[in-house]
Amino acid sequence: MATVEQELLYAIRAIEVLLESGVGIAEAMKHIADEDYGELSTIFKQIFSDTDGGRNFSDAIRTQMRSTDSSGLRKVLSTLIMSIEEDTNVIDRLRSIADKEARERRVSLDTFIEGLTATSEQFLIVSILIPIIVVIGAVVNGIIESAKAAGGGFLGNTPEMPTVCVPILFGIASIIIVGMVFQTKAREPGV
Repeated sequence: MATVEQELLYAIRAIEVLLESGVGIAEAMKHIADEDYGELSTIFKQIFSDTDGGRNFSDAIRTQMRSTDSSGLRKVLSTLIMSIEEDTNVIDRLRSIADKEARERRVSLDTFIEGLTATSEQFLIVSILIPIIVVIGAVVNGIIESAKAAGGGFLGNTPEMPTVCVPILFGIASIIIVGMVFQTKAREPGV
């Protein structure tokens, strides 16, 4: 269903342009079936496969309309059925469906972009501050070790950081960064 939602707006616009240029509904739908619109092309191919098997064109569309989970596709197919059965002008209706889909995509994208602000702050902390703190800790640890080796002095009783801590902390920071990238990619709206 994700590919249906991703390709729906482009398919509606293509049908709209074809209908405005004088192409019939069946030919416009055949264009979607023949081109690469992902799962939409498969759905439209199934409609033509059903009609080749002897089904009524509007019944074949209605079957696909009932079986889809996409509300946008249901509206488009319903509009196409109405146009076929009642010989109505479908272009304005398709245009309003496309405009609504475009608005929903913008809202989705705006929400995703707003969420990126917090993610970018976390990414800066993990990718810049943690490595700086680890490097400073390693430098301080080196100073402490060299002071102890030179005779102790006032740093003689200061605890040392184990040498494995630096690579482990860099590894943890790297894992957190990779996790944040995958988490951000998963939230992407796919528009």
